[in-house]
Amino acid sequence: MSDLRVLALILVAAIAAWAVPLAPLAAAPSQTLPQASAAAAIQHVQVLSQQIGPRPTGSAADARAADYIAEQFRRFGYAVERQTFPILFFDELSPPTVTVTAPQAATLRALALIFSAPTPAEGLDAELVDAGLGREEDRQGRRLEGKIALVQRGEVRFSIKVANAAAAGAQAVIVSNNQPGPPQAGTLVEPSRIPAVMVSQDDGQRLQQLLRAGPVRVRVHVNTIIERRTSQNVIGIKRGTRSPNEIVVVGGHADSVKQSPGANDNASGIAAVLEAARILAAVPTARTIHFIGFGAEEIGLIGSRFYVQNRMGTVIGMVNMDMVGRGPSLMVGNAGNDTSIVELIERVATRLEIRVSRFRLREAASDHSSFEQAGIPAVFLHTGDDEALHTPGDVFDRVSPQLVAQAASLAAGTALELANR
Repeated sequence: MSDLRVLALILVAAIAAWAVPLAPLAAAPSQTLPQASAAAAIQHVQVLSQQIGPRPTGSAADARAADYIAEQFRRFGYAVERQTFPILFFDELSPPTVTVTAPQAATLRALALIFSAPTPAEGLDAELVDAGLGREEDRQGRRLEGKIALVQRGEVRFSIKVANAAAAGAQAVIVSNNQPGPPQAGTLVEPSRIPAVMVSQDDGQRLQQLLRAGPVRVRVHVNTIIERRTSQNVIGIKRGTRSPNEIVVVGGHADSVKQSPGANDNASGIAAVLEAARILAAVPTARTIHFIGFGAEEIGLIGSRFYVQNRMGTVIGMVNMDMVGRGPSLMVGNAGNDTSIVELIERVATRLEIRVSRFRLREAASDHSSFEQAGIPAVFLHTGDDEALHTPGDVFDRVSPQLVAQAASLAAGTALELANR
């Protein structure tokens, strides 16, 4: 999942008139919904996170995940379509390093931000300067020319922090995480002018303590590549019997960051999409349903944006599932002004006796945002923040089969209401 706290991505607007306002729920009678299987759902999580493993966008593992999703859709009896689109592939050829060279030697664990520029082969050695949150106003009174900027995570996007530091003449940026645990992967959305890495909150605080005591020098080494590749959306198509050109979307992203097996983020969401597809396979619908495994979410919601810009009919509503396997219960919400689809999924939850709570997003945090930006009603199904997000700790054993099955039931029930009203 793209970072809820920091990442607000700029999406290309689509024609809002293509979206159809939601009618009241009472417009369609309820249908009996087949029961979701927790065992079937968790098996998908196991395959994606353990057998396939980390699935960075554009990688061979990303392609294997797409093949697996397509195979499952065909097994359920759906026609399958793949949408291929260009992406910038990013990879670290060796782990980045941050080394304090003065006043005392220390080596810090670091992660390169996605799309970070590389350093020269010998690295960059320079004085460290505290640049606050990396905002425009934080540059005032700080001399960053030729220095390495230490910035705190939060308030503004990574890309803005790095761009501001580069504009002030900094050679590189070190981002200090704002929550406990190891450094987390994050994206700059597009290639940066200067190298940028993240360190843990503890290491960032140690650097700040050293700076308060006097001058600090650090050496940063980043060895990255950026090249043009492709990724894909995989669509399982359940054709409607009465209005096939009107489409309901149930989706989640299949990719992960390189450092993580991506069990909760987002093998859990894909598992819920696949289980929703399975339980609706034999249920007739008036409108078409597209079950989608989106590509390239982690580097900027690219797959969902591509789908919205190239959609094959009138999309009347979208259910997005991202990180639905870890937490006390499911949450539903969106970032738009249209809450009708949120209210719809809440009523479906009541009918299915599934506990949900409502939350509201302020940022473009996941694939539903691409639809909201186009004026399409969309709802985000989620289980909340995860301390293992974008880390090696996001593993299969932490995912709740029951939560994933509940997410599948909610998505299927909501899609059924939308498709038959």
